[in-house]
Amino acid sequence: MKVSQIAQILRAEVRCGEENLDLDISYAVASDMMSDVLVCNDADRLLITGLCTVHTVLTAQILDLRAVVFVRSKRPTPEMIEVAQQNGIAILCTDMSMYNACGELYKHGMKGRARPDGTD
Repeated sequence: MKVSQIAQILRAEVRCGEENLDLDISYAVASDMMSDVLVCNDADRLLITGLCTVHTVLTAQILDLRAVVFVRSKRPTPEMIEVAQQNGIAILCTDMSMYNACGELYKHGMKGRARPDGTD
C-alpha cells in the first residue's frame, strides 16, 4: 500500500516527507512502546503510534522506516519534523484513535507484523 493511500484512508495530514508518498509499505506495527517496535526489522513497515516525541522519529530512523503515523490528534514538534526530514521519513497525523487507524488499514489490506520471526 502506498503512503499516499495510507494518508487518504486515515484522513491524515502529511507534515513532511512528501517524497515518500509513492513508496510501498507492506506491514504496519502499532505501539506506544518503542521497545516493542524495535523487535521487528522490516524496513517496509509503517509505525502507528500516539507517542509523539523525537525518540519516536529516532526509532524510525534506526529501523530505516519511511513513514510514521501519529494518532489521537498528536502533532510533531519542529524538532521532530527536522529530524524526520533529515532522515527521509514521512510524518502523517490523524485524529483517529490507534484502534480505528489500525482497523481502517487492516480493512484495506494492510498486514500487521509484530514479532521478529515474521508472524503477526
